[in-house]
This record gives sequence, C-alpha cells and structure tokens, in this order.
Amino acid sequence: MDNRNEKRLLDLVIKWTNHFKSRRDFEEWREKRIWQERHQAETINFLEQSIPDLKKRKILDLGSGMGGFLVVMKKREYDIQGLEPNPDYREISQLRSQRYGFEVKVNVGCGENMPFQEESFGFIYCSDVLEHCKNPQQLLRESCRVLKPEGLMLVTVVNRFSFEDPHYRIKFVNWLPRKLGNFIAKKITRKDNSVFKDNQELSNMHYFTMNGFEKITRRAGFKFLRNISKEEIYQKNIVKKELLLKLYCRRWKYILYKQWK
Repeated sequence: MDNRNEKRLLDLVIKWTNHFKSRRDFEEWREKRIWQERHQAETINFLEQSIPDLKKRKILDLGSGMGGFLVVMKKREYDIQGLEPNPDYREISQLRSQRYGFEVKVNVGCGENMPFQEESFGFIYCSDVLEHCKNPQQLLRESCRVLKPEGLMLVTVVNRFSFEDPHYRIKFVNWLPRKLGNFIAKKITRKDNSVFKDNQELSNMHYFTMNGFEKITRRAGFKFLRNISKEEIYQKNIVKKELLLKLYCRRWKYILYKQWK
C-alpha cells in the first residue's frame, strides 16, 4: 500500500480511537488497532480447532469493524465477507487489505436487517458486536435466518456483573443502576463530548446475565449453545469456578448451533 493510503488508514483509526485516551494502555491499544491483523492468531487457531470443516464454510464477519479478522481470514484463503454499518470502518478494512495486495468484500448494513438470503452462510463470526447493536434478539434472529441448517455462530457477550467494565475499564460500575453508572463513566473518561453515535455509552449498551443471554438465544431460534468461557475455566480445575465465571469474566464466548445432531 502506498504512503497516501497508509496515512489515510492511520487518520481514520486516530479519529475513531481518540475518545479512549483515558485508557492507561491507550498507545499500545491504538497500535493494535492500526495493525489489527497482527493480533488474530489466537482467535483463528481456536476456530480452526473447534470447527474442523471451517475452510468449507462460507463465513460472515458480522460487524466486521476495522477488518483485522476479515483481512487475515481472506489472506488465508477463507470464503469470507463482512457486514458493517460504519463507512469509515469499511474504508479502514479496504485500506488494510490493500497492504497485502487484495480487496475484501464489506457489505453495507447492520445485524438486525441483513441484506442476505436465507441459509447463505455456514458460519458467522460476531465478536464485540452484540453490546453495540440496537436489538440483540433481532440480530440473533437474523443470524439464525441467514445460517444454513448446520450453521454455527461464534458470539461474544458482555457480562452484566463483571468486576470491571470491558469498555471503560472501571471497576464495579456494572453493579450500579445503568443511569448512575453511565454518569460516572462519562465523568471519569470524559467521553460526554464525543462526536460518536455508535452506542458506546454505557446506558446504551447491552450487557447480559448468563441466563438472560441463553434465554434470548433460544427464542431467536438456536437449538443448542456452548459457553466456551465456562468450559475453559472448568478445565483449569480452579476453586470457586462459578464465582470466576460470573464475576471475573468480562465477556463470555459462545458457539451457537442452528441445529443439534
């Protein structure tokens, strides 16, 4: 990619990360956004181990964001495309793919109303998206609709009562009433003057209890679900596993099954 495109990518990433300057690890965190494709190995290795026929599945990166996962999967010759409502994020994804001499396909749209026919995909990847959408159950319902009968979906879910909020990095704010928690988060991080309208305010985001999420998942049409975070914690044979699962985990990672054989 030429220097002009690289500068454009950098400018866009700066635009969409400046309102997180209150983070203690801001510079490192931003650098990871600039080179997001360099930090996908653990996720992709997990998916390849968990879904042996992943290479044969048509994949949707739902809420593809700045394109790190999308670009690496395309580079590995997976059949993948993205869906993203933010035009700047779509441009970042295209600029990122041009670093490696190819183009990625990023469709315009949101998860609640996908521009795809029924049973279009074999796998949906939906990471750090559900909390920002307008209607989580509708997003899950649409995901079920566009999945093939044997389709799978990986989705991350923010824990409503974790010790530390994953977006604001403030301890115990999730235990407060939403309006009070939002007021405190704004004052500490000074995000109240932000120009962004992508559901980043605490009171706008959708966090869940474990039971609450599993209930809306089944209502959306999924027949079976695995809480991967729960499996990982239990395998470590740690005392008070339930406490760790419900309070320590900021996000749970689930694999959802459209049907269960």
